[in-house]
Amino acid sequence: MSTTLFGIIRSLALRTTSLVATWSLAKQKRGVGRKFALAVSAASAFAFTIHQKRIEIFAKENKQKDKHVIEEADKLYNMGGQYRELYDYLKKQKNVKNCNILWRLARAARDLALKGEDVTEDEKKELIYEAFNFSKEALDVDESDFAAHKWYAITIGDVGDYEGTKVKISNAFLIRDHLERATELNPSDATTLHCLGMWCFAFADMPWWQHKMAAVIFGTPPSSTYKEAADYFMQAERVDPNFYSVNLLMLGKTYMKMNDHKRAMLFLDRVLHYPILNTEDEEAKVEAEVLLKSLLGK
Repeated sequence: MSTTLFGIIRSLALRTTSLVATWSLAKQKRGVGRKFALAVSAASAFAFTIHQKRIEIFAKENKQKDKHVIEEADKLYNMGGQYRELYDYLKKQKNVKNCNILWRLARAARDLALKGEDVTEDEKKELIYEAFNFSKEALDVDESDFAAHKWYAITIGDVGDYEGTKVKISNAFLIRDHLERATELNPSDATTLHCLGMWCFAFADMPWWQHKMAAVIFGTPPSSTYKEAADYFMQAERVDPNFYSVNLLMLGKTYMKMNDHKRAMLFLDRVLHYPILNTEDEEAKVEAEVLLKSLLGK
């Protein structure tokens, strides 16, 4: 009896010892596992932090690079007449995703097409479509940028010159909408106000046959008045006096259409005294002289 009891006690003792050892080993393993998990977690957190830092550094470097590109582009633009140099400089920038660079590229391509020397007709057309595509990309990147809306509207009109009167008229409302959006975002941009004046003048001055075509396309075609055109040209002049010889010329032409010859002569005379910086200024002066002579001859 005692032997059997002793055997049972001994067996229980051995089992207890084994269980304690197993539990201890499991505890050690859990401890090692927990430490390993903590180490992996810490390493992952560190790697993520490094990755984030790299992204921040890369973004900062890109921002600085874009800022430098914009500054250099603006220097070339403000020098005047550097159409090919500015276009080539901006075109070298690869994988551009900056709205402010893209709309400047659109402007540069357009300026080279319309004002550059030794530009063939084929190259001019290619540049006009490039300008349109760059402005569209700028708008895709940032719809809240007024300049992207402005240059998109301007280049839609340019493309229309190659795609016929029907397409040009079809795009009329789209052009106006983007110009109006640009003025909402930046009411102090004289160029946008000038463009709205040009839009109004074009539809106020539209020939009867184009009105008929517009009526077929839209039902209710785009329309405007010379007074609306003059109001926009004057707004542009108030925002930035003497900013553009063509704006002064258009004020003269618009007041002529309104039979306000006194005001027309005032603005045409200002064109004659405008400093000639480019071919646009030269052409504006020549046209102003012709118009003034016609008014004085009456």
